[in-house]
Amino acid sequence: MIRLNVQDGSRRQAVVVDAACARIGRSPECEVQLPSDPTVSRIHAVLERLGDQLVLSDAGSRNGTWVNGVQLGASRSLAPSDRIRVGPYVLVVQSDDDALLETADANEGASGRLQLLTGLSAREVEVLRLVAAGHTDAEIATTLFVSIKTVQSHLDRMRDKTGCRRRPELLRYAIDHGVA
Repeated sequence: MIRLNVQDGSRRQAVVVDAACARIGRSPECEVQLPSDPTVSRIHAVLERLGDQLVLSDAGSRNGTWVNGVQLGASRSLAPSDRIRVGPYVLVVQSDDDALLETADANEGASGRLQLLTGLSAREVEVLRLVAAGHTDAEIATTLFVSIKTVQSHLDRMRDKTGCRRRPELLRYAIDHGVA
């Protein structure tokens, strides 16, 4: 049995697959079907129960599969509480004896949801909020008491994690995720 907690923004849903293998994707054929999103492949990834291990493999998806903020290369064993990101969705691995959904008391509100979805750090969410408010890199550096180079490092990491390459895309992303 495979237990997952699927998170999409503020919505959470428990998914239990009573099979040794579960395909993840937007296709109706998938055991873990994620609502249509252009960043989710028809069959995006595959979870397999091999003995007492749960193994995740990317199924050749276009946008990649991420585990705990790191892009999946080869197949990987998972542990309870590991976070799988597929497009805008975060799937949290639950232990077999964990009947309750994971609570995110420390991650309440839009910034917490954004951290769950993208793996952004709390500081990166702060920078994103200031970008969305129209601040320049220099103004953000002054506000956060850091160097401009540090702000640019945060922006580079946010771009990698969100796929947003330009500042207007980051603004749109912040608005879409309730940060701005």
